[in-house]
Amino acid sequence: MDATNLEPLPILVFSNLLMVAFLFLLGRKGLSEPYIFRPWRRYLMILVSMVFCLFSFWGTDWFHYAEMYFNILYVSGFNTSLESVYTVIAAISPNYLVFRAIIWGVALYLLCLLFKHVPISGDLLLALFCALWLIDFSYGRIVLAYTMMYLGGSVLMKPVKGKRLLSLMLGIALLILSLFFHKTAFFGVALVVLALFSRLLNKRTFVLIMMIYPFVLLLVQLLLMQFMDTAVDTNEKSSSSAAGQAYLNEDTREIGPAYLLYLILRYIPYYMVAWIAYKVNVYQPEAHEGQEVEEVREVEEVEEVREVKEVKGVREVQGVPSEVRFFARLTVYIVLVSTIFLFDLGANTLTLYMRFLMYAFIPACVVLAWAWQQKFRVRMVKLTFLVGVAGTFYALLYSFYISYLGVAE
Repeated sequence: MDATNLEPLPILVFSNLLMVAFLFLLGRKGLSEPYIFRPWRRYLMILVSMVFCLFSFWGTDWFHYAEMYFNILYVSGFNTSLESVYTVIAAISPNYLVFRAIIWGVALYLLCLLFKHVPISGDLLLALFCALWLIDFSYGRIVLAYTMMYLGGSVLMKPVKGKRLLSLMLGIALLILSLFFHKTAFFGVALVVLALFSRLLNKRTFVLIMMIYPFVLLLVQLLLMQFMDTAVDTNEKSSSSAAGQAYLNEDTREIGPAYLLYLILRYIPYYMVAWIAYKVNVYQPEAHEGQEVEEVREVEEVEEVREVKEVKGVREVQGVPSEVRFFARLTVYIVLVSTIFLFDLGANTLTLYMRFLMYAFIPACVVLAWAWQQKFRVRMVKLTFLVGVAGTFYALLYSFYISYLGVAE
């Protein structure tokens, strides 16, 4: 298969749109109680998701990776920006589709393990994931780093029952291993470690973070300027510094109304989920019969009660599992840190902003699914879902339109 001869033809992009629409229709059953699919529906959704990742024509990275794959195999001395592990995968893959199948197949398997580990309906998680974030999952090789670090963090936060030592070793190993699968993985691993400490995010610290945010922006701007002045020669394509400088030197895309709407619909849901995540992290059940409501306590001190009881016909959440609080904190941290790069820092950082914000889609999926299942902040959750679905389909339609015009994204 000579994938280098392929282009993002409109028909190829339209096939992605049809697959997502099919997954959305399949997944609607999982959005209603009891949030359970029949086995055939579940496995069909996983299969179609995998096919979508194999033929993810909506983003130009599919074609960039194809070109790199053939250059690695057939161009002597080719200096690739891919991590070493991917050159090994390319060497053992008989063709480009197998190369993609190994990367996204392993990532999808790890994601399914993560969905099984958290105390949420796996089918609900799958339905929300396919409707809102499958296109992000299919975009780049970094999904392997995502799934490793988040599964590792989840296991560290909530060890497997009766296997605490093994869980500790596995969690640490996954965090370390993820660093070898993308140059920016240190960003996610650092925030995963930070999110493991429940005391670092509460109402008081959140206010403090907001107060020092402008000073952080100034510090990042100074560091970026220093980086731009001392960056290495951009001819060294394999250098992480050169790759970072290429992002910063990238010409800013002219933002017309269509692309502006694309940015809003694609990235506003992250902020909506971050708001829900903050409320989830600081949530405590209200006291009844004159009992005083305590201030937010640390997760370690709270006995987890995962059932939902009826109080005068209203479903009331009795407690938030530690794994869910972990992903809630992680979502807030990622959104806060990545948003730094949305501001004018003296260099074009829009690409960095989008790349770092995409680190949040797996934690956001867990938080949104828990809130959906527990009827927590129902209106905001439903609104987030609707905006997210609109963003998914608009992104595919926008890509179809760009491919129809023959304009590279």
